[in-house]
Amino acid sequence: MFQQRVYQNAVQKMKAGNNCCQAVIMAACQEWGLPVPEDLLSAASLFGEGMQAGCTCGALSGMIMASGLRSRYQVHPRQDKLALSLHDIFKQNFGSTCCRVIKKKRSIIDRVGSRTCQELTGKAAVLLIEQWKELDDDPSARVVGNNTNP
Repeated sequence: MFQQRVYQNAVQKMKAGNNCCQAVIMAACQEWGLPVPEDLLSAASLFGEGMQAGCTCGALSGMIMASGLRSRYQVHPRQDKLALSLHDIFKQNFGSTCCRVIKKKRSIIDRVGSRTCQELTGKAAVLLIEQWKELDDDPSARVVGNNTNP
């Protein structure tokens, strides 16, 4: 199943030293067969740990960035509402979109190291792929410009 593959990929990206935002982008692009622009990863380097301030979770930022990148190739049915939809799905699954709030809900043991961040990042990557899955399964899904379905 793709869920386990995507989850493991995102976790491995974090274990390799990438932050949560970068890991979601990299896992999604690999699943979709899209190139990962180095400039995008450089920009995403500042979104980890809630932009280092504990605000918007970097994994959520990565979901939105990766969707924007994929939107260059294929229009999502929610189009301009996709970022809001991803925000709401993330909040529904993790209780908040704020890194600081999510971390406070963890036990003291879970706050040590990055294991729980890795788990959340893996789950966020799966949620993202699931939001695009209907297009992957539909050969008639609309493709933008001359680009082909990834």
